[in-house]
Amino acid sequence: MKRVFSLLVIVFIFLISVNANSNKDTLVIGYYPSAPFVIETSNGLDGISIWLWKEINKEVKQPFVYKKLTLDEVVNGIASHDIDLTINPLTITSKRSEVIDFSAPYYISNSTVMVPSVSSFEKGLQFISSFFSLNFLRAIGALFLVVFIFGFIAWLFERKKNQDEFGSGLKGLGSGIWWSAVTMTTVGYGDKSPKTPGGRVVGLVWMFAAIIIISGFTASIASSLTVNQLSWNQNSVDDFKEKKIAVIENSATEAFLEHRFFKKLKPFKTLEECRDALANGYVEAVSHDEPQLKYIAQLDTLGLYETLPISYNSQLYAFGFSESLSVDLKEQITVRLLEVTESTDWKVLLSEFDLLKD
Repeated sequence: MKRVFSLLVIVFIFLISVNANSNKDTLVIGYYPSAPFVIETSNGLDGISIWLWKEINKEVKQPFVYKKLTLDEVVNGIASHDIDLTINPLTITSKRSEVIDFSAPYYISNSTVMVPSVSSFEKGLQFISSFFSLNFLRAIGALFLVVFIFGFIAWLFERKKNQDEFGSGLKGLGSGIWWSAVTMTTVGYGDKSPKTPGGRVVGLVWMFAAIIIISGFTASIASSLTVNQLSWNQNSVDDFKEKKIAVIENSATEAFLEHRFFKKLKPFKTLEECRDALANGYVEAVSHDEPQLKYIAQLDTLGLYETLPISYNSQLYAFGFSESLSVDLKEQITVRLLEVTESTDWKVLLSEFDLLKD
């Protein structure tokens, strides 16, 4: 009888222990600064995710404590059950899903690129300097060469039988070059015109050829003038493939770029470190989630940074749960999260941070 009683006591203690572990009195919530979702202030934590958790916990009523970590430490902490959940905007990925239970998504985001801001004055200087570039000088030199060749050929035909307009010697050659340039640009002063059959044939050929040649040279000159403007006119993240890019280590953005063979990625633990590396010229750009990079640019009163109109790597933000957390609590949090994100207050909050999407 005593053995049975002892066995029942052991089973009872075991059940209480299991229940206590699955329904902790105080949740440990891991977080890392990721404005505008988690913002550290002198009065504590603020931001979109903090507000969202407070609204959820009004119904769940679960005691909790915050624990500051890095993104990498948050992911590892949830996987090792050292923390119970994170309310940061954690991107759902297949790799993370192996060790983390996710709530329903509450926001759709994407990655973008932030670069040092270039003032209008600097752009003007770079444009002017383009006129002295090797490509520009080559285009101008080739254009003058073609004008000279046709002017010389026309002068050879006209120098004897059209002395009044072309003449002989260097002065006559100059007249031929002048006629060639005027004909090419379709200005048509009419002060010089070939009179001989050979000269008119040259003129006819030059008129049609000039249309094609001037179009090609115009495109070449325009290309040489705009080549230095590419630093602020990138249209795709692939334009940064040969540049040093700061990323947060083990982030979804880093994984995306590594998978596409970006070889010059510079990983940092925090977004602040990425920003400082950009400010100090250690990297040429920062790539991360668009809401967070835009928030940095908006707070930049000195105009040091700008986000480019580049969107890639769509992401679903969700809360991350430790697998040791009780199923009932996960369901309660997820259901309440859906209720809050369907409310008008949620839409108003997103609009305040310019994150509301159509």
